Amino acid sequence: MRDTTVSSVFPDDELRQGLQQLIRLSRILEPHSGATTHASLSEVMALGELTDVEAMSQHELARRLGLEKSTVSRLVAGLVDRGWVSRARNPDNRRLYRLQLTHDGQAAARQIGKQLHAQHTQLLSGLTPAERQGLAIGLAGIARVLKNHYRQPRNGD
Repeated sequence: MRDTTVSSVFPDDELRQGLQQLIRLSRILEPHSGATTHASLSEVMALGELTDVEAMSQHELARRLGLEKSTVSRLVAGLVDRGWVSRARNPDNRRLYRLQLTHDGQAAARQIGKQLHAQHTQLLSGLTPAERQGLAIGLAGIARVLKNHYRQPRNGD
């Protein structure tokens, strides 16, 4: 039997409960596995960002993903090792790396994108139109609040 007298150090609110349940049930933390492509969540997110542009700096990728420079450096090194990303010094600013999807990276992104689209279509088809609309409104709202939250200086900044 669980001791209910000890309070959790984690917030016990609907946001944490909902996100934790979604993450657990969606298995989002498990590596993405398709017919021939296996990728971590970070790799999938990076591929998604890089498909939207011709090229971007490593600094910009870190900003878009909300990750530390050292984390993105390791992530990009892994993508380069897999042959999915090319990384070269930016000729206009040698301090920055210019990242670009390779042909294999574009193919991996297309395959992962198709699989994600099929999964999303299947999942969303289980919702009523009102639930889909509510989900879209709720996700837009939480994204807006998070964007504003992280724009504001935090204590010690």
